[in-house]
Amino acid sequence: MDKEKLTYIEETGLVFEQLGMTRMAGRVFGFLAVSDKEEASFDDIREGLNASKGSISGTAKQLKNAGLIEPVSLPGDRKTYYRISKMEVGNILRARLTLFKTFSDNLEKGLILREKNDEIAGWLREVSAFYSWVGDKISDVISTWETEKKNIIKEKNPHEKIRHT
Repeated sequence: MDKEKLTYIEETGLVFEQLGMTRMAGRVFGFLAVSDKEEASFDDIREGLNASKGSISGTAKQLKNAGLIEPVSLPGDRKTYYRISKMEVGNILRARLTLFKTFSDNLEKGLILREKNDEIAGWLREVSAFYSWVGDKISDVISTWETEKKNIIKEKNPHEKIRHT
């Protein structure tokens, strides 16, 4: 792999780290993003990133759960392969929104169990309300995106064909 791609892989690792995921998650995602192949085997990823089996295994699970990569199997091959997810971005975000609701509900339960109306209770109440509110706003944004995405993508890249519709 050339130096520019390796640099991109490392930069992606740092970006993912800033997003609250592991650096290795970003490196695996970056590797798949710049790979010459549609999918890469577990061993290709491990060797390409010079990482341990355990590191790649846990990272692949994390990225799969986040909806960013997906495992694939190839006919006649027993290896596990991974590729960038083909799930639409709206569906990836909808899955994340269920976590917002779960977190908000969990904070509400803590608030009830706290049995005090103090600063911590105020914080629990505010954060719970925020996650509920922002979940509603993101749902609206996803709907708008799904209506307008073809035009937005075309404006951003007027000479490029749209891959995901």
